[in-house]
Amino acid sequence: MENFDILIINQGISGLALACGLNDYFRIAIIEHRNHSNISETDQQNITTSLVNITSLKILQYLKIWSQDIAHFSSLLDKLEILKKNNIKKTVFNSGYLGYLELGYIIDDCLIYQALVNRARQLRNIIFIDSNSPNTISYHEDFALITVNNNYILKAKLVIGADGVDSLIRKNTNIALLFKDTKYYGLTTSICTEQSHKNTLRFIIHNDGLLILLPLKNTHLSVVFWLLPPHAAKKYLYVSNPAQRINYDLIKICNILGQCIIHDNTKHKIFIPRIQYAHNFIKHRLILLGKSAYLACPLFFQNINLELMDTAILLNYLKKLRKNNKDIGRYDYLKCYERSIKYRITKNLINIPYIHMLLHDKNYFLEYVQYFIFYLINTIPNSKIRILRYIMGLDDLPKWLLRDRYD
Repeated sequence: MENFDILIINQGISGLALACGLNDYFRIAIIEHRNHSNISETDQQNITTSLVNITSLKILQYLKIWSQDIAHFSSLLDKLEILKKNNIKKTVFNSGYLGYLELGYIIDDCLIYQALVNRARQLRNIIFIDSNSPNTISYHEDFALITVNNNYILKAKLVIGADGVDSLIRKNTNIALLFKDTKYYGLTTSICTEQSHKNTLRFIIHNDGLLILLPLKNTHLSVVFWLLPPHAAKKYLYVSNPAQRINYDLIKICNILGQCIIHDNTKHKIFIPRIQYAHNFIKHRLILLGKSAYLACPLFFQNINLELMDTAILLNYLKKLRKNNKDIGRYDYLKCYERSIKYRITKNLINIPYIHMLLHDKNYFLEYVQYFIFYLINTIPNSKIRILRYIMGLDDLPKWLLRDRYD
């Protein structure tokens, strides 16, 4: 029987990031049952393109996994544009407002995932256990007892369940899931445009929803995320050749970049953005982390920022418990972390209904609201700065990440 401080059952980025950040403080075992080639097999959207904001970038730099190779294969965001259909109204946000050279990066999650795996395998206090998942986990007063393949038994003070949206750890612990209906549909594909995207993240408000273009490394390629009201989604759900209809409508909407076409017959996906969260994230000797705890952002490419932020909060919290010689698995000591995460989830859920104001939905009142929002952004001093800080994640930047020398 081996003894560990922390056992992480992982399926993605959050558990590996936590392990890399805690290597100098705890002995950690990781059960990692997927690799970079199938990172998103269980994710509903099966899209791995993400917007990594400034705060997430600083977290990755702190973990020592942001390298020149990752930067080379990612697309740097120079500015953000919010446009009303046919370019009637336009608002531009430049990173220079806040003294940064970039707003963030558009990057494939697989690059970050593999960099985390490589980093974790180099660290002396992290051990990977060859198993798809634990056979049994029993939680006791002073430890958790885990059995894996070939009846290998280990003890841990704390179990981290970071095994994705369909978490087995969550199910085996009988933690209930709560769901919230977004009342929208999501459509994803990738397009090739006649003109260069100029490293600009574009939000296009159209009669048939909110269309977002995420620029890729190739300056003529973009990932499309289209948030559709139900009446608009029906046009593509119940037709014999939806790809042709989608491509026709994209050409009309994205004419600011010239002619466009779905890239190399890329498959499109239509789905209902999932919003779910566990009733409890904390139990004695157990913490749910990342997508096993919640998905609360209908703009899926932002989920990586939520995951890394929650990981950074937990990382710092466990370091403080260790510094104060506290038992890291006791529920009494973990309740404060649970409250902070529930507060963040509530804040995200409150903001979701406001997305409706960016969906035209053939509602004249909402159209006037949109024009009024454009007017306020372009006329009220510092309004752009507030929006930029939100997009770049600067309002959530942990103070300990600002120190010249990290603990």
